[in-house]
Amino acid sequence: MTPNHRPRRLARTTALLAGAAVLALSATAVADSIVYVDQGNVWSGRPDGSGRVQLTDGGSWHSPTQADDGTIAAVQGTGPIVVMARDGQPLRTIATPSAKTANGGTFAARPVQLSFSPDGSKIAYAYVADSCPPGVSCSLQRSTFYTRADVTEATPIDDWGNQFSVSDPEWVTNERTLVFGGFGSQISIDDLGPGDYSQVPWVTPNEDMGDGEVSRDGKRLAATFSYGTNKTIALFAVNGDVRTQLPPPQPSLACEITPADERYGDPSWSPDGSGLAAETSNGIELLRFAAFGPDLCQTTGESVVFAAGGSEPDWGPADPAAARWVAPPREVPRETPRETPRVTPRARDDGRGGSTRATIRLAATPRPTVAALRRGLAIKVRSSTAGSVAVTLTLGRRTVAHGSARARRAGVVTVRLGKLGARAAGRLRGRRLTLTVRAGKASARTTVKVR
Repeated sequence: MTPNHRPRRLARTTALLAGAAVLALSATAVADSIVYVDQGNVWSGRPDGSGRVQLTDGGSWHSPTQADDGTIAAVQGTGPIVVMARDGQPLRTIATPSAKTANGGTFAARPVQLSFSPDGSKIAYAYVADSCPPGVSCSLQRSTFYTRADVTEATPIDDWGNQFSVSDPEWVTNERTLVFGGFGSQISIDDLGPGDYSQVPWVTPNEDMGDGEVSRDGKRLAATFSYGTNKTIALFAVNGDVRTQLPPPQPSLACEITPADERYGDPSWSPDGSGLAAETSNGIELLRFAAFGPDLCQTTGESVVFAAGGSEPDWGPADPAAARWVAPPREVPRETPRETPRVTPRARDDGRGGSTRATIRLAATPRPTVAALRRGLAIKVRSSTAGSVAVTLTLGRRTVAHGSARARRAGVVTVRLGKLGARAAGRLRGRRLTLTVRAGKASARTTVKVR
């Protein structure tokens, strides 16, 4: 990307000469970061090429954008919008609604072309799709919408309207965006507020324009110009105040980036307005300006390839994350080991003037399930003496099931509890119940969880 002053339709031109330049940008950019897509995932890194961090997995990610504090939003596949911290930690998802198209059809909820407001309070997004409603010719439809960023269901469309026939929204202030459409509304300005079609045309040359951005100070404008193999990027010096005037005066051409490249897209200014990132056939290229104004584009040198194969850059003032967020290991709930209940009841006369001490305990740890409760839960009890053994299953003070059996001799006896109905058993899933075992005056209890 290098200046070329050859006159053309827009007068002055600047050539983007990618070449084999290595990243060697000025140190003033080290606090900035660029979020972008590479091999289907969202990445961030400093403009000098350091600090690159992959933030997502799974592929099919697109439309990354960042607020001034480094909060990032992007979309995987058809949605929803995913809001994440600068290190990739997911914060929330935002589901967007279906919406009307300008030709009477309906957009599916598939957000693209996200743009975070500088203060991080709002996200602009677009729907772009072919629409073929009955009785109407098929055509490519587009609309721009807005939502608060701190929600999980997108702000209702009626709050800020459906901006029909424009897309690629980019914020000028926290309350104003640039939007891009067809002939007559190539570059328009939209102030947030209720109502559809509220955008006001600003730059409307006799050629296709779109996918642009103004610098943070409002003094520089970059936008794609023409289409297909003739596509370039036009750079303008803004006249008036694009942040307050509606519309401001027509901007003055500074230069046009050439050679033509049908991959040109997503031009994004550095926070101080001295640098420009853009998607090209070489990936993402960066260019720095030493001087800029009407009919003036003086660069500090050739463009550099920031990310070969990268796309959709968004340049912001926040530092990139030092490392990617890693989810803590998922803890698998573990049952606290329980000692098998033992009870030593009163001593019994052994008939020879001495005595024995009877004991009772569970022969196996019960693992009740809903199905087992419906069949009648079987509990194995080990008793040191013959006699009656009773087992009760309770939930709080309520008896859930009860059963008893007689031990003919010392050893293991099986006590089967009464059957429960399907509904009663189902309600106990996940509940902790108290299991009480009794033999004579001796008793023991433990807690079991229904699975």
